Amino acid sequence: MILFLIIGAYGCGDLFSFRTIREREPEKKQPIATSYRFEDTPLPPGMNLNRKEFFVYETKATRTGLLVYEGKGEMERLANYFKEQMSNHQWRLVSNFELYNVMLTFIKEGWSGVINIQPQDDEAKRIEIRRGPIEIKILPPSK
Repeated sequence: MILFLIIGAYGCGDLFSFRTIREREPEKKQPIATSYRFEDTPLPPGMNLNRKEFFVYETKATRTGLLVYEGKGEMERLANYFKEQMSNHQWRLVSNFELYNVMLTFIKEGWSGVINIQPQDDEAKRIEIRRGPIEIKILPPSK
C-alpha cells in the first residue's frame, strides 16, 4: 500500500529514472540566426547598421522592415550606387527625387523598396531602406 502511494505521488518516471545528469539538464536553445540584411538589396561599403532604429518583421511567407545604416559618403555617389546596383538584383527604379535628401523608389515582382539617403553632420550620411510586399502586378515587360 505504501509503495502505491509513493509511486502515485512521484510517478513511475521519477522513481525508476535511469537518465544521466547531462540528460536532466534543461535543453539549451540554439541561437536563432537572424540576418539584418535583405539579400537582394546591395549596401555601399562602409555603412554600419544602426541597431537602435532598425525593424524587421519576418514570417515564413514574407520579410519586411526598415533598416537604418550610417556611414560616410557623398550623396551623389551613394545615390548612383543604388541606381546601378539595384538593377543587378532585378529591381527597377520607378521614382527618383533628389534635392537635399535622396529618395529612390524601386519595385520588383511582389516587392517595393524605398531608399532614403539623408545628410548628417560633416560627411556622415544616413541610409534608410524600407522593404515590403506588394500584391499587384504593375511591372511592364522588361526591355
